[in-house]
Amino acid sequence: MSFDSKSQEKIIVQVAIDSPLNQLFDYAWDEGFALKPEKGQIVQVSFGRQECIGIVMQILDKTEYDLKKIKKIQAIAPLPPISSDVVAMAEFAAIYYQRPIGEVLIPSIPKMWRQKNKWELLAKEKRLSKAKAAIKNTQAKSENEIHLNKEQLLIVEKLWNQSISQKFSCNLLQGVTGSGKTLTYLHWLKKILEDDESQVMIMVPEINLTPQLEASVEKAFPGKKLVVMHSGITDRTRADNWVKAHLGKAQIILGTRMAIATSAPNLKAIVVDEEHDLSYKQQEGVRYSARDLAVWRGKKLDIPVVLASATPSLETWFHAQEKRYETLILKERAAKNAKPPLIQILDLKQEQKAGKKNEHGLSEHLLNELQKNIEQGRQSIIYINRRGYSPVLNCQACGWLSDCVKCSAHMVLHKITEQKKNLCCHHCGVMKLVPKACPDCGNTDLSPLGKGTQKIEEFLSERFPKAKVLRIDADTTRTKGSAESLFAEIHEGQADIIVGTQMIAKGHDYQSVSLVGVIDADASLFSQDFRAAERLFAQLMQVAGRAGRSEDAGESKVIIQTNYPEAAPYKHLRNADVDGFLEEIKNERQMVGLPPFSYQALVHGEHKTLLQAFDMLKDASQLARSDKIWPANVMLSDVIPRAMMRIAGKERAQMLVESENRQDLQKSIEILQHYLTEAHTKRKGVGWYIERDPISI
Repeated sequence: MSFDSKSQEKIIVQVAIDSPLNQLFDYAWDEGFALKPEKGQIVQVSFGRQECIGIVMQILDKTEYDLKKIKKIQAIAPLPPISSDVVAMAEFAAIYYQRPIGEVLIPSIPKMWRQKNKWELLAKEKRLSKAKAAIKNTQAKSENEIHLNKEQLLIVEKLWNQSISQKFSCNLLQGVTGSGKTLTYLHWLKKILEDDESQVMIMVPEINLTPQLEASVEKAFPGKKLVVMHSGITDRTRADNWVKAHLGKAQIILGTRMAIATSAPNLKAIVVDEEHDLSYKQQEGVRYSARDLAVWRGKKLDIPVVLASATPSLETWFHAQEKRYETLILKERAAKNAKPPLIQILDLKQEQKAGKKNEHGLSEHLLNELQKNIEQGRQSIIYINRRGYSPVLNCQACGWLSDCVKCSAHMVLHKITEQKKNLCCHHCGVMKLVPKACPDCGNTDLSPLGKGTQKIEEFLSERFPKAKVLRIDADTTRTKGSAESLFAEIHEGQADIIVGTQMIAKGHDYQSVSLVGVIDADASLFSQDFRAAERLFAQLMQVAGRAGRSEDAGESKVIIQTNYPEAAPYKHLRNADVDGFLEEIKNERQMVGLPPFSYQALVHGEHKTLLQAFDMLKDASQLARSDKIWPANVMLSDVIPRAMMRIAGKERAQMLVESENRQDLQKSIEILQHYLTEAHTKRKGVGWYIERDPISI
């Protein structure tokens, strides 16, 4: 039926709304609208007692409901429909991750565009101040020509050939740290953007990487409109940036995982930098993998996708080995005369036998190397992946520990000033003053156990009083612009020793760092998660790669302290053997049938009492397995407590769903979803969700 013939009667549209109800909702199209209904239009509707934003998903000839009771669409946003590939990707994600389409699609729209009363304001383009406009104009003129080596030029040529073929391809761009992966893909994107209509997307794992890459992109692409998309920008800036991408006015979209859902009508390439990083997996709401959705979106649009990493995830590396992805290798460091660092695995047991000191977790050897580096005027990094002053406060008289009352975790000691200290839970965020005496026995002699970034910073400042020690972690970068300011100090050479967590390891191009020391890494070896060794190896390879990135760094060293030098991550780190390590863990996982040789989902349940969470998951499990259509080759584990059993007062349980066949796993979680919904209605207050492709178990 044509639109014109429908105009004589009510036109029904089905709308997706951000609601836990897994359905679309019927509304009547107002005859007074000048526009025809289209899939992807943003509209305002009345839902229950409130007004909210929805997205048109279908236009119907008829409805099962009484036409007199169907509400009308109230308003249409002054925008074209969301690009069809984003809508299709959301439909796929809703099925794959087992969430209502509205919960997937609506949150991808910036907050201000979800408020009808802001539409008129947003339609007026925000004017830049004269000072900001002058800075933008200066940046636009400061073009730096990118000079590539033969390896890089060959890769650019391969990627460009893929672009002009207008067919989907997924590429693993793997290269040693400092090999110029960023310069390589920027040169390729530059060729694409010679067409002013084209758009490209670059994704990074962390907000603090965005300013550095943003500066590089602006220099590489003068005159091209760049917008950033991440949670650190204001609501107005995000709304403006999103609409510029949506209207095709922005050629470059740079952002974190949220960027993958940005509507872009002329998208011609997607780059996922540091593709192995866990930050690409959303851990709240719809638990999607932005990397996986980037590959899906590239396939939908028939465009090339580049996954770049010095330490690719096993899944990506395995796909490349199996020829599903193209492998592009950079073997040499890009900077002239830059030499890879010498990696030393320091056996702490041998150091102890030799009678050498170990102060605050730093060996005598590492401290001597720090002293030499300071004397030579070069920068050093001390990496410890634990923020705070000390992981736990202890009473040696009775054994009391600073446990969180709401979580099954210790409260971490944080030093605010010399006089003021707090206890903070890094899981639920609860903060308390340090008790003056032990709550159990009254002992006033409470002592910190273990060490964090604050304690190491304090010790190094005392040990090297003339050196400038800089700490970078989630505490020092909490305020807006603080991370950018701290990293600028490093790049300008204003810091001698940088103490930090994994924030300092990801993608930063330090020119004067010639020593990296890693302390207290062994804790990651003994996690219950089968991916622990892979994560540790990637972290250590990334932080090791911060040394020796230019001629200014001279002869560089990486010293990794451990009590287990023969463990697989350390064994392969000696020679920076990424492929050798990945081959070893691939063989281990193949023997026991773990990903990528199987597919997994976790079913989570939580309640104030663990028994209620257990019982609900058990009930759903029994009903699902007794269903006639339950796939025979899908394994459903027993219900067990989660590794972190209690968070914010909620007790948590889980069960693992596993299969060698992706389609069978999908069928099984759809069955589980049905019975979980049924069990949930019988047990008030029990929360649950299904997590597809979990990153930790």
